[in-house]
Amino acid sequence: MKILVVDHNRSISEHNIYKYYGDIFREMNDLCELVIINSSRFYSSVDQITQGHTDIDCILFSWGYFTQSDERAYQKINGLDKINIPVVCMIYKLQTLREKKVEFCKINKIDLLVDSHSTYEEFGKKIGARSLRLPFSATSTYFHPRKVEKEYDLGFCGAFHGNGKIKGVAQDLRPRIHTLLASSDLNIYWRGQNTPGDRIASTEEYATNMNKSKIWISTTGPYDDMGPRYFEVVLSKTLLFCNEMPDTYEEFFKDGVNCVTFKNDLSDFEEKLNFYVKNDDKRETIIENAYILASNNYTWRHLATQLLNEIKKCIT
Repeated sequence: MKILVVDHNRSISEHNIYKYYGDIFREMNDLCELVIINSSRFYSSVDQITQGHTDIDCILFSWGYFTQSDERAYQKINGLDKINIPVVCMIYKLQTLREKKVEFCKINKIDLLVDSHSTYEEFGKKIGARSLRLPFSATSTYFHPRKVEKEYDLGFCGAFHGNGKIKGVAQDLRPRIHTLLASSDLNIYWRGQNTPGDRIASTEEYATNMNKSKIWISTTGPYDDMGPRYFEVVLSKTLLFCNEMPDTYEEFFKDGVNCVTFKNDLSDFEEKLNFYVKNDDKRETIIENAYILASNNYTWRHLATQLLNEIKKCIT
């Protein structure tokens, strides 16, 4: 199978600090032939996309394509709705130009909508396409159990998402957690900044510090979405400590089984944190359950295979 991937500004490059944009494609490249089109231009016709490439079985718009905040990226592409091969959209960042992105999929008559969010079926029906939920996973190249001492009781690294960027029950959750922990006696690793370079020196350092932590915080994003950190944590054999958001990830994680959840008002945060810092056996049981789940079902290789199988269904 030969797939033409439409990317934007080399988002799936290994040099991108957000490596999860491209991890699934690096796995797919072992399983099929990929032709990657990297561009910052806006396409008006399908010929501008195919650029003379022949024998293509599918056109796929990557997650990186949907990070664009310019409405011109989501216009009708002449001929795309009439092409006789499947068109796949890996829609992303629905908090930005949500309706424009949905309309792009609808007017171009895509065949398969891929979404990391729990609302994937709703959007699939809205645009009249098949839908597939693919959560963001983690690559075992970096995120795996390491032979390091647990130096930290708790760790966190990520954007602060303050000033109301996240709405609803999780609004300003990360700044509130930071304030709560200010008086804690626990040994905490914390790199919360809104500028990526200020919080992640390298993926290797980030992954190593995650391994050095007994517990790692992961919270939902701007659209109540589940980012890659969830599987990064569990594949590192560190306890996943996350806010309650059952509609977002109950399909994957359950409190007390393969993660530990805390209320969005933080009323039980300190009690649960202190309990699992002290109780090694209970913590390790949950960690092992989560690792087995993720390593057997949700690595990027598993998800790449799942996506290719769905594309094959569209072809046939």
